[in-house]
Amino acid sequence: MTTTDPADTVTIRVTINGTTENPWHRYALRCNPFPQTGRHEWYGAEMAIASLDGEPVTSEQDIRDRLPLFAAPFVDLCIAQYRPGERVSFLVSFPADRGER
Repeated sequence: MTTTDPADTVTIRVTINGTTENPWHRYALRCNPFPQTGRHEWYGAEMAIASLDGEPVTSEQDIRDRLPLFAAPFVDLCIAQYRPGERVSFLVSFPADRGER
C-alpha cells in the first residue's frame, strides 16, 4: 500500500513474515501479488520485497539472500525490523525519481 506523498516521494509498506506459515498459501500464492507502486520498472524490486511476506523468513541471512540487489541501508533496516515468530510491517519512503531516464 502506498501512502499519499508529495510527487517526489514514494512510501511503501514492507512486511516481514517471521512466523512458520505463509499467510498467502490459503489463496494458492507464494506472496502478496499486488504491486504497491504500479510502476513496471520497479516490478522486480517489489516482488523481492513481497517475498519477505511470503514463505517464512528464517534468519537475517535469509533476508540478505532475498534482497541481493538492494543497498545495504535498506537491507539493514529490514534486518532490524525482523522479529522471529512475528509478522511485522513498517513504512519506507524514498525519492520517486532515482535518475533513471
